[in-house]
Amino acid sequence: MKCKAILIFHRSYCFSLGMFLFFSLILISCSKEEGNWTAIHQESEYIYGVWHSTTSKKAQQAIFTVGENIKKVSALLEQSAATRNIVQTSVPPADLLPSDGELVGWVQSRAPSTYEGTTLYRDRASSPDLFYAYGFERQAEVEYETPQFGSKPLILLEIFDMGTPENAFGIYNFHTYPQMKFEWIGSKAMLSGNYLRFSKGKYFIQIEGYELATGIREGMITLAKIIAAQIKEPALEPRILGLLPSSNKVGGTVKLFTSNWVLRQIYSTLPVDIPRLTDTALGISARYWENIKSTNWMDAQIVFIIRFADTSTAASAYTLYRDSVAKGTVTFEVETSGALLINEGSAP
Repeated sequence: MKCKAILIFHRSYCFSLGMFLFFSLILISCSKEEGNWTAIHQESEYIYGVWHSTTSKKAQQAIFTVGENIKKVSALLEQSAATRNIVQTSVPPADLLPSDGELVGWVQSRAPSTYEGTTLYRDRASSPDLFYAYGFERQAEVEYETPQFGSKPLILLEIFDMGTPENAFGIYNFHTYPQMKFEWIGSKAMLSGNYLRFSKGKYFIQIEGYELATGIREGMITLAKIIAAQIKEPALEPRILGLLPSSNKVGGTVKLFTSNWVLRQIYSTLPVDIPRLTDTALGISARYWENIKSTNWMDAQIVFIIRFADTSTAASAYTLYRDSVAKGTVTFEVETSGALLINEGSAP
């Protein structure tokens, strides 16, 4: 938000003191309005709000929209979830690995291997922390080769049992970003560099091509389709996503998180004080354009919703957050609705 004041001079080059004071007040008001604003509120079992809003007004508008969605939609979500009967696939990941002959022209180059519990990636340099944060239970993997490319390992297929569809969706969306290339597999398979990833049911699938070639990419996509067909659940997004505003959302920025550690991995520029998630809490977020002319999605404000187990747990978490803010150095005020409006840029 940019504010400009024009001072009108008399022919004698003297200007009105009253006009000067008037425009000075406008400039002071505008400077207070611009900046980095947070707005947070608690409603029943939800804590919701916005980070990195450029004005207090836009921050208030964002949480008002979410609050209305919670009032209108949450009851319907719970009712439909209770009456919906979904067939759930629950087999070991190793049973979903396509065997020789299922992928035409490709065969397994070694016997499949598995990880369970705390053993994930213990024998390699890759960090398992993100998988554990999203509830990892077990994994199976195998490599594939084809005579077309010299009969050497060229594709690594990994299937992770993440315990719940929300966990699988969360770790999948951790990797998404705007303007990615997608294939319509599972929750949409995203293609990024050498990787193809998607989730369906409680499974997260990650396929890596060791080389960039059209034939290898086609093999990866076919593998993904074979696996998706074996998982009987429909490719549905978590219903809590229906609480997010639909207008001005930046595509590819929806995130699901289950802990403060994951939230900090997703966003590196969050305020010092943020609501503390419990073990049973589930959070969602997305970026939203404040200005339709904006082009850098990293500057878009972040709208978030955290669902706790019940109202009392959410109220306790909100009280802890409010007390932490009150002990800090940022300027804040309590709205008539009870929401906190915080000027993050006011800290010394």
